[in-house]
Amino acid sequence: MPSRITPQQYSQAVLEHVQTGAYPESEEVVSADFPPSALPEVSKLLEQAREDVKVSIRKASKDSAPDIDGWISQAKQLRVDIQKSQEIAREIVEQARQGELLEEQVNDATSKVGLLNGEVAFNKSLGATLERVQAIQRTLDLVQRALLAGRLIEAVDLLRQVEEELDSIAVPRSTRVAGVLNSKVADLRKDVIEKLIDCWKAYICVDSARSSIKITRNLNDSSTTDIQTLVSAMTKLQLFDNVLLPFSKDLEMLVVAPRLQVGADGKVGSLGIDVDEISVSGQSSNLSAEALFSDLDSIIAFLRTRLPSSVVVPLAQDLMPRLISRLISTWLASAVPEDLDGMEDFQDTMSLVQKFGNSLDSYKWPGKCDLVEWTRSIPNVWLRKHQEISLNQIRKLLSKGVGTINTVERVETQVLSRHDEVFASNGGGDDWNAGWSDDESASPIKTHPTGMSQAAEGEDEEDVSAWGLHDENDNGTGQDDQDNPATADDNADAWGWGDENEGEESKKASPFSQSNRKKTQSNGLAGAPEQAEREVTLRETYYTTSLPKEILEMITQIVSDAEKLETSDLADWPIASAAPNLLSLPGLVLAMYRASASTSYASHPSGSMFLYNDSLWLAERLQQLRSHHMTRSGKHIQSRTAHNLNLEAHVSALQSYGKRAYAKEMESQRTIITDLLDGAQGFAHCTEHPFNQECDIAIASTVDRLRGLHKQWKDVLSHSALLQSLGSLLSTVTNKVVVDIEDMSDISEPESQQLAAYCNRIAALEVLFLPTPQPSTEPTAAAPSHSNEQEPVPLTALYAPHWLKFQYLANILESPLVDIKYLWTEGELGLEFDTEELVDLVVALFADTPHRRGAVAEIRGRKGVR
Repeated sequence: MPSRITPQQYSQAVLEHVQTGAYPESEEVVSADFPPSALPEVSKLLEQAREDVKVSIRKASKDSAPDIDGWISQAKQLRVDIQKSQEIAREIVEQARQGELLEEQVNDATSKVGLLNGEVAFNKSLGATLERVQAIQRTLDLVQRALLAGRLIEAVDLLRQVEEELDSIAVPRSTRVAGVLNSKVADLRKDVIEKLIDCWKAYICVDSARSSIKITRNLNDSSTTDIQTLVSAMTKLQLFDNVLLPFSKDLEMLVVAPRLQVGADGKVGSLGIDVDEISVSGQSSNLSAEALFSDLDSIIAFLRTRLPSSVVVPLAQDLMPRLISRLISTWLASAVPEDLDGMEDFQDTMSLVQKFGNSLDSYKWPGKCDLVEWTRSIPNVWLRKHQEISLNQIRKLLSKGVGTINTVERVETQVLSRHDEVFASNGGGDDWNAGWSDDESASPIKTHPTGMSQAAEGEDEEDVSAWGLHDENDNGTGQDDQDNPATADDNADAWGWGDENEGEESKKASPFSQSNRKKTQSNGLAGAPEQAEREVTLRETYYTTSLPKEILEMITQIVSDAEKLETSDLADWPIASAAPNLLSLPGLVLAMYRASASTSYASHPSGSMFLYNDSLWLAERLQQLRSHHMTRSGKHIQSRTAHNLNLEAHVSALQSYGKRAYAKEMESQRTIITDLLDGAQGFAHCTEHPFNQECDIAIASTVDRLRGLHKQWKDVLSHSALLQSLGSLLSTVTNKVVVDIEDMSDISEPESQQLAAYCNRIAALEVLFLPTPQPSTEPTAAAPSHSNEQEPVPLTALYAPHWLKFQYLANILESPLVDIKYLWTEGELGLEFDTEELVDLVVALFADTPHRRGAVAEIRGRKGVR
């Protein structure tokens, strides 16, 4: 659509935008396209507007012309004023330059005047300095003449005067005059010092080759200088310390040290004092304290008589601290006796020490305070020495190994009220040491009929819990243990053997044991009328090394010494106050034993078991020792040590240490046995080559291992502890065999026969569990005698918790299904196996037939006898 906007509108919009910057108000003009045809009209309009602007400018210029002329005239006048100001400025600059020249002339004249004044002052100072230099030169001549004449004090005074004068002269050190004067003063000072030292050496002659020191009062030459004057002169030159300290060291090394130091041959230097000479020559075997302090007094007297106080006092200040320190370290420390036997002689030594200290104090010499302080520390010194000796003895003792093997008999006598048959039954006292178990699976054994086995199922059962042999179960046994199975676990944990668990099964009491306790009242003698009381003595032997006995003797001696120190006869001894602290030594001895015993026992094959026996034996004897000590302390003396022998913690630590060694050994053996049985690979394919050979080797190695341990430990452990240890290991074997067989999903008839053979080979280990001979008894009431002797019955079921289950498993592997059902319904198979456990065995052993299915249903439908 053609635009309706005219060219004039376009032109007007552009002009307004150019003039005022405004945009058109019409939307139509703003949005329209600018046509080229409108350009001439726009150009024309813009040109017309330009001409109008020019006309306006010309008109405005004509109106302002007069003002512009005025501005021009004013500009010309300003230019003239500027030129005039420039001329004035140039004149000012010229005048300033003339002033600077005058100032330079004044400064030059002033500097010349100052130079002349300085020259005059310098000449005056130079004259004064030259006069002082001349005076110093004259004084130096006087010093030299006094030195040649032997007037040392005069020479030293003049020399010090010259040095002070020279320091006060304001002469630079770099000048030649100052250098010459300093050189002369240094040479004279050197000559004076050499002269003083020569005089000192003439008065005090040290002969290192002869280990002698000679002090001369008067020289044989014409010198009039005595030693007092010599010391005064050296003090003024600050030279006295330089000669006194070497003399003090020479006196210590040539006289004091050889007299105090005991040589390897047990001898000391022999002190000799002539009129003016002291020396140490030869050897003396007199090591008595009297001779020592007599010689020390002689040395001090020699120094005090031959030397003036100006020398003795500083010499004592330097020498005595070292002498007292050497006396304490090399003599008095070794004089402290190792035991109480030499304490009386040491009392005499202490009297001499006190006398020597008083002498030093009377001379105003140092050293008494150190001696008094050491005297006060004698209890600690003796205690530390006793401690070092005790620990050294333990170290030497343990370094020799286990030593000799000793047989120890443990006797326990108790009064029991039971049927006579309980004393006649086999192994009735075999669990008297039941506390020697190694973990929960072998926790303190509840007493069962010792003759109980599969072949003796109908025999009378006896409960001997009234024997009091289970002290760790003070709340009772029997039914309480059955109702609260955790009791046995808590007891085992209290022994510190919680890390010896064999799994969840090892924490459960044997079903046979629980059933045995249940049937006691009905089948045993617990329901029988009480018989008269009887006294039973139980004896059992085990073996220890010689180490604990020697340690006990050492601790006993320590306790005995502490008790002796508490008596009134020894109350005035210097070490009497160490009695309470002396009783801390047994703890250190036991700690040393626990720290080093494992290395000492490692050389013996049964070292861990010996360590167990030794630790418990020593702990028991230490408890007895403390009880005896408390009794004696309470009855006979008002003792400060009555409650200081605190061995409970150490006895507990010793018991725990021994039990940890036992537990570690048992765990090690379990690991070995488990590794051996792992070679059977779960008895899979036990009838096929080469798996059957692996199974044979595993069973044979396990059986041989247990027999070897029995042979090795029977000469270490008591019989009951031996049976419990082997029973725990055998339980590990039977548990693994039972688990491996139960894990087999299918067992063929040849495999069943082979597995039964393996079980029978393990069952042959019953011969290791025969009871000990019947212990001797001393009845207090009449009892019927047994004329017939029974064959000893193995106690395997008593010490191996799952032994009956293992034997039942061997019977199941060889029995027909009818016999298995009979054992389940009418026998005691239900005491050892759960329903599903037995079902899994039946399914694995027998083919899937209606007869097997019926048997499985009957087993599941009817619980076994429990």
